[in-house]
Amino acid sequence: MSSLMVFMSSCEGQPKATEAESASVVFVEDAANQKIDVKLNGSLFTSYHYQSSLPKPVLFPLVTASGKTLTRGFPIDPQPGERVDHPHHMGHWFNYGDVNGLDFWNNSDAIPEERLENYGKIVHSEIVKVDSDNGSLSTKSSWQNSAGEPLLDEATVFKFSQEGNTRIVDRFTTLTALQDVSFKDNKEGVFGVRVTRAMELPAKKPAIFVDAQGIPTEVKVLDNTGVNGNYLSSEGLEGNDVWGTRAEWVKLYSTIDEEPVSITILDNPNNVGYPTYWHARDYGLFSANPLGQEVFSKGKEALNFALESGASVTFHYRMLVHNGSVLNAEDISEFSLVDTKYKNYFDGSDLSQWEIKTRRGEAEGVVVNEIDTADNIWWSVEDNLLKVKNGPDEKGSTLWTKDSFDNFRVRLEFKFISGNIDSGVFMRGSDQLNPQIQIGVSGSLKRDMTCSPYVPKKGYPQEATKVKSLLKMDDWNNMVAEAIGNRYRVWLNGEHVMDYILEDANLKGPVGIQLHSNRQMEIWYKSIDIASF
Repeated sequence: MSSLMVFMSSCEGQPKATEAESASVVFVEDAANQKIDVKLNGSLFTSYHYQSSLPKPVLFPLVTASGKTLTRGFPIDPQPGERVDHPHHMGHWFNYGDVNGLDFWNNSDAIPEERLENYGKIVHSEIVKVDSDNGSLSTKSSWQNSAGEPLLDEATVFKFSQEGNTRIVDRFTTLTALQDVSFKDNKEGVFGVRVTRAMELPAKKPAIFVDAQGIPTEVKVLDNTGVNGNYLSSEGLEGNDVWGTRAEWVKLYSTIDEEPVSITILDNPNNVGYPTYWHARDYGLFSANPLGQEVFSKGKEALNFALESGASVTFHYRMLVHNGSVLNAEDISEFSLVDTKYKNYFDGSDLSQWEIKTRRGEAEGVVVNEIDTADNIWWSVEDNLLKVKNGPDEKGSTLWTKDSFDNFRVRLEFKFISGNIDSGVFMRGSDQLNPQIQIGVSGSLKRDMTCSPYVPKKGYPQEATKVKSLLKMDDWNNMVAEAIGNRYRVWLNGEHVMDYILEDANLKGPVGIQLHSNRQMEIWYKSIDIASF
């Protein structure tokens, strides 16, 4: 006899992108069938499946607010007209292809018994909590070898919410090593989804599909009617170009019955390997994989992540399931695990969150906490702008945040006004352990190096790309500069232009805006915000 338990909640504790009224969340636990249904505003969103017959727990299906199913049915609930390849692709899952040499990713009931010793399985062990206060489901699982011996304990919290027509899954997964565990770089991982046929990219290769009687049938010439999926990354790449590239988020979008639908996966700056690489295939596999760096970079990078016995690591990904309209980049940014963390450091009113280390005419190292025109000739706040100027006989100056940062992203706008501009943004300090992101002309190279990293005693180890076509000489420019560990990335006017790793880097310090000495110049700044992770 089936045993059902119903848990009701209102997801007021969820991340909000708008002021819209929060959705109601209902959990329906079906212990006999080993699943928990998740309903938002009265309709099914997904189910947590933990049947012992599965090689891992999964969320299946994923359903929009309008009732469109965006995941492939096979192998859990095969549907006519869909592919039957890769039986290990089930709804949404979380695992990896090389854990102490065991393949957790490819395990399925298609693996012959004599080969099972090469595969791992994730065994659900406990429903820890169904939280009626914030729409969350907490679970525990065990990552085991084929003999049932555990390598890792998994604790996962799913948080479900809805904003307008956007349904949201936040997944927090903590892995704790029960022995020394290695995750050798491998393309098969980590946060995966397999989508329905309509969300695939149109393809021509022969494939095996389920016919109307549920029988797998090989199709030599594919019928792509209604198949119109496409990928778009935060870096502006589309289609198959997304595979093997890094991005903060990727959207897979399509139309089903003339209604726009999409799934967007967003990375978190605190995750290992951020920004993640994407294992995104045209046949409907959509996965964020931060651990396969050597494969995706063609040997230029290597991570080979590992945990010592007793150590833990936590991953947090957000997934948006949307219908009814096209989510553009601005819409997605409202759900971003980066953009929602910004704090304003200059809004045009004052410089109370900044300091300069030397007052004009005083000894090096004097901290000037109150910055006004009586103390300096460089920095002034006028017309809601930070106006920065220098003369040929004046020393330079740097404006520093009073706060220090570990991992962060700074965004600002700048405009060239006059003279030979030589400014920039210091990323955690001003010595050889901290790159400065140049704005304007390099004094040593005698040409514009905007958005390129300058490292004292090393010069410019790398030059930003596409800047010549993007930089506006007579208008406002938007620049975003990011420091995650020893990796530095820059965007100019919405385009990614620079990615640099400084091997020996300082990992904490303030952000500085530099005004170079011995220049006749003026540059303006506005809207300076910093997100700390």
